[in-house]
Amino acid sequence: MAGNNKSSETRPRNWPEPVSSNKESNRPMKNKLKLDKANGKLMGVCSGLANWSGMDANLLRIIFVLATIFGFGSAIIIYLAIGLIVD
Repeated sequence: MAGNNKSSETRPRNWPEPVSSNKESNRPMKNKLKLDKANGKLMGVCSGLANWSGMDANLLRIIFVLATIFGFGSAIIIYLAIGLIVD
């Protein structure tokens, strides 16, 4: 029983380590959302979102087209807002 010292452990071994709250460790994200104008079709919104999220750009384009059709054009406003704000 001497080798079984569970009283000193406060959490199970498979739990992740807690993140420190030091201000020095608050670095910006590595994967920032940026427009990808080189690979984009119109403004680079879908290709930028694809790079940021890891999804396929064509899938995001299809989602935006379907959202525009079934959302009565509201996706166009979202697309333009992302295109004008992000970069």
